[in-house]
Amino acid sequence: MGIDPSLTCTGIAINEDGEITTRRVRTPNIGTTLTAKRLRLRRAIEGVLAPIPARVDVTLIEVPTSTKQFGAHGERMAFYWWLVDQMFARGPVVAVSPSSRAKLATGNGRASKDDVTTALRAAFPAATIPDDNVADAAGLMWAGARWAGIPTPDYLPEQAEAYSRLDWPTRVTAAH
Repeated sequence: MGIDPSLTCTGIAINEDGEITTRRVRTPNIGTTLTAKRLRLRRAIEGVLAPIPARVDVTLIEVPTSTKQFGAHGERMAFYWWLVDQMFARGPVVAVSPSSRAKLATGNGRASKDDVTTALRAAFPAATIPDDNVADAAGLMWAGARWAGIPTPDYLPEQAEAYSRLDWPTRVTAAH
């Protein structure tokens, strides 16, 4: 599964044995008080977690940028860490930088949001990819599905390079 976390619109993409489902979770700003910020974060977390299975082979999640250009930096980081914590309860989690996310999708770490969206729509034509939030999540899901052994479209060499550089969890195998 892939998650592109955002307080305004989180993109989610899940691949269950080749069946891809996507979702957007929108969380409007409801105020600037501490209580309002807390409530917004709780609603965002609940909205993301609601459709997710209790067990996931692997979740790839984009790490928010460290710049403060997008506002609500503290809330964005809290949202990210709460999601990471909750996803670890469901299975292994892999953090992906924004440039690696773009390279996984297109082979170019500086690809625009439009290029990523176009690439993911081409790779998964049957999937619903309405915007760049879901496209980012789908690109992360693509890598996670490959790691889990689910058949996926082939990667370009540049995409495979980005895939090989991720900090993948150690596979646990049953003793025979």
